[in-house]
Order: sequence, then structure tokens, then C-alpha cells
Amino acid sequence: MTDNIGDVAGGALFSFILVYLATPFQTVFLANLPLLAAACFLFTSIRRHHPAAFIGTGLALTILLTGIFMEPASLATFKGEPVYYHESRYGRIAVYKDKEQFTLFMDGTPVFSSQNLTMAEETIHYPLSQLDNPQKILIISAEGGMLEELQKYRPARIDYVELDPEISSVLFRFGLIKDIPGLHVIHQDARAYLTKSNKIYDVIIVNLPEPDTFQINRFFTDRFFALAKQHLTASGILSFSVEGFDSYLAEPQLRKISSLYNTVSEHFGHVLLLPGQRIFFLCGNRPIRTDIPAFLLEKGIQTSYISGFYYGDLTNERIARLNNLLDPAAPKNIDESPQLMQLVFSQWFVKFSTSPNRFIAGLTILLFIYMACIKAEEFVLFSTGFMTMGSEILVIFAFQIFFGYIYFQIGLIITVFLAGLLPGAWFGEKLRGRGKQMLVIADSLLIILLGLFILAMKYGGDRLPVVSFLLFGFVISLICGFQFPVALRLRGGDNRVVTRAFSADLTGAAFGTLFTSVALIPYLGIVWATAGLIGLKLTSLTIMATRHEKNN
Repeated sequence: MTDNIGDVAGGALFSFILVYLATPFQTVFLANLPLLAAACFLFTSIRRHHPAAFIGTGLALTILLTGIFMEPASLATFKGEPVYYHESRYGRIAVYKDKEQFTLFMDGTPVFSSQNLTMAEETIHYPLSQLDNPQKILIISAEGGMLEELQKYRPARIDYVELDPEISSVLFRFGLIKDIPGLHVIHQDARAYLTKSNKIYDVIIVNLPEPDTFQINRFFTDRFFALAKQHLTASGILSFSVEGFDSYLAEPQLRKISSLYNTVSEHFGHVLLLPGQRIFFLCGNRPIRTDIPAFLLEKGIQTSYISGFYYGDLTNERIARLNNLLDPAAPKNIDESPQLMQLVFSQWFVKFSTSPNRFIAGLTILLFIYMACIKAEEFVLFSTGFMTMGSEILVIFAFQIFFGYIYFQIGLIITVFLAGLLPGAWFGEKLRGRGKQMLVIADSLLIILLGLFILAMKYGGDRLPVVSFLLFGFVISLICGFQFPVALRLRGGDNRVVTRAFSADLTGAAFGTLFTSVALIPYLGIVWATAGLIGLKLTSLTIMATRHEKNN
């Protein structure tokens, strides 16, 4: 109970205070101060004024302080001169200057550049050339040159949505984007913004990196495409892009763009793919025109790359070949079953000639060996630990899919999952005399909760309030805490039993975290991952119910 109180206090301190006031290294320093004080006090109480206590504490304190002062030096080294560094609430921002070019790095990955003329022209002119007079534009994230290209159309309003205020501030500061007439900057998660907004646009441009995280993938799913369509005029255009190819389209990449095509085609009558360094999807409810330079010439819009190189790079044959390669049987990319994530993982493993199969197979073998060596009551705690941590991972991913960036909430989610253990253990201590009946009831409640979670994901996860996810986590952890004293009572409760029971719970938690995050969610999606946890709990319930009948 004391350990759990410390867990909850630490989680609350991070979630409500440190996440807003401190950088990651400062947070590590502050979180370790109570531990250092406790260690020093404990050592000196055993051996009064022993120098080792002060030397050890001083050494640890020095290491932590060094981390704070060396935080800027931990930046990855890139080509060029570092001109800006800041620890934003959303990640680490660094800007490097190489001659006249500025490049913004987010968490060590290059995100925006000031001199990517090709990308700027393709992103803006491919969709806007389809309309006679686009006046209302929504652009989700932007980079060097894009707003200048937008200005050529003289739109009445441009809504530029960027999640992190620090990012847009840096982009303007170093000239990566330009403040133009009609520009309105919105600092919000773009999907959350569209959900609450009633504005209608002529063009929606999604300028985001590869959908290799659940945060980005949610802008390439069935629900997002439906949401985008609701905010477009009858002749409006949705545009987005993914990684392109030179001459050979690898199988994982073909499956990825086929999945995207099949998903977005459910909502738009006409979808055209344009090949290049990036594959652009142009989506609308009227035919998409491919002779883009000719239409720009009619509008009197001057370009450098498109007017000079489009016809050489994007021939009719190349465009037709790409669109004819698409596989109509590829599964759609939906929030609850992110097929794109699985395909991106596969593409990553192919790129580096490796596979996670050996790791997952080895983990599975260890799992079955361990389960064969434990008692029935320990298996209940093992499966509960597995399911609790698995459910926590499920909630984190679901939270990210439906509500956007999760950095501010993840500490709160973890804290809530810990907070239920204490009252659960207290209730379990009061009712432990009822024995196996309580374990069976608890397992049944966990299965029902997971079943309700599946229904919520399938039929309204994006409409649920935030508190419902937190309440789910609290109840799960409460039942987990409830089972512990009951299982101890059934096994006798001596020191050896306590050790084995606690070990079973922690081992289950470790396996649950690994399997759910590495295998179940990426390859099966949230719904089937939850079904897998239900299957494990059904096994636990069957074992305890059967033993209960035999004992009677």
C-alpha cells in the first residue's frame, strides 16, 4: 500500500506539475531527489556518519546535475550549424543552418526545410490547380515555400493548423514559412479542430510525415477521410502524400498505398495518385485532371519545378501504371485496426532485412514455459497483471487515436491505473475469506469490462468523454488490486507465497506490456488485441471455476 501511494503521488506530480514546468532531464533530477534523500537517511541510520553515504549521494547528485547542464549537448549532430534549440512540451526542437538553408529537426528527425521548392509546389499546386477560384484553404502543417505558393491564388482565408505553438513560432522566425494576407494560425490538433469546427473549405491539404506512428496514422484513416469530406464543398479537393519511389515499387509500399486508396475511395468518387518523390493523393467528387502545368498556365500562375519538369517526370504512362498497380483487395485503414501501421512496420523490417518474428517466437516460448510452472492462483494473478498492463497500453493507444497528442495525458492515464490498486487491495482484504468465488467474480467482471471496451471502440470511441477512459483504467486496476489478497489467502500467505504471487503479477505485467505493444496492437489492431486479452482471462476463469467445482 505504501509503494502504491508513492506511485500515485509520483504520477500526479508529473502529470499536473512537472510536465508543464520542467524539461525531461530536469524532471529526472526532481523525481530522484526524494530517492536520494531516503537512501542517504537509510544508510546513515544504519551506520551513523559513514562517509560512504555522503559520497554515494553526492556522486549520484552530481550525475543528475550534469544531465541538466549537458542537455543541450545531447543533441544529435547534423550537417550545418545549430542555431536554435528548445525543449517543447511536444518534443525537442532544433534548427540547423547549412549555408542559406534552414532545417528544423523534431526529436532528431528532419521535418521542415526552407529550400524544398519541389515539395512546396507539388503540395500546393497539385490540389489547387483543380479548382477555378479556391478561396478557403485548410493546410495541416506547412513548410518552406508553401504559404508563398498559396499566396499566388489570392485566397480569402487560409487556416494553418499546427499542434505545437513552438513549431510555428520557429518556422516564422527563421523564414521557413511566411506570414501572408488571409493567414490564420490555429494551434490545435487538426483532427480535434475539424471535429468541433463547422467551417467549409475548397481545399484541405494534409502535409504530414509518413504515418509510422499512431499519432500521424489517425490522419490517414477511414474516420478522418469522412471528417474531411464533411468540411469540403461539393467540388472540394482533399490532398495528402506518402513516401514515393523512383522506378520500382516495393511490395510493402504497394500494399500501403493500396490500403490508403481503398480507404479514401469509400468517401470520394474520384481519387488519383501522382507518382514522384512523394506519392500524392488527389481526392474529390469530380474527375481529377492530370495536365496540371496547362491549368496553371491558364490561371497565370508561375512555377519553377512544375512548369519545367512535370511533363518529363509525370508522363501519362507513369501515372496510369501507378494507378493500375493498386490492389482492390487491400484492407482498409481504420482507427480500431490500423492496417497502415502494420504495413509501415513490414516496410521498415524489409528495408533493414530483419524481422520481429524470432523475438515474438522466443517470447511466446518463455511465456508457455512460465505458465506451466505456476499454480492456479498464481496464474490468475499472472493473467490479471498481463491484462492490466495490456489494457493500459490499449487505453494509451486508443486515447492517442481519438484525442490526438497524448504527452500531457499519458502520466494521468498511468496514475489512474495505479490509483485503483490501493482501494482494490483494501476491499480484497475484507472479502478474502470467500476464496475462489471472489476470484471467479473478479475475472468475470474483467471480461465484461473488456467486452464493453470493444463495443466502445467499434461504435463510438471518438465520441466518448476523456473521463470514460480514465474510469475504465481505475476500475481495471481496482479489480487487479482486489484479487491479490484473495489469491494470497488461498495459497497460505507465508513469505514464499507472497514472493511467488508478487512475481506472477509483475511477470504478467511485463509480458502484457511487450505482447500488447509489439505484437497484438500493430498486427491485430485494438479490437482483436482486446479480444486476445479476453481469451487469456477466459482461460483463467475456466481454471478457477473448474478447481472450485472439484473442491466442492
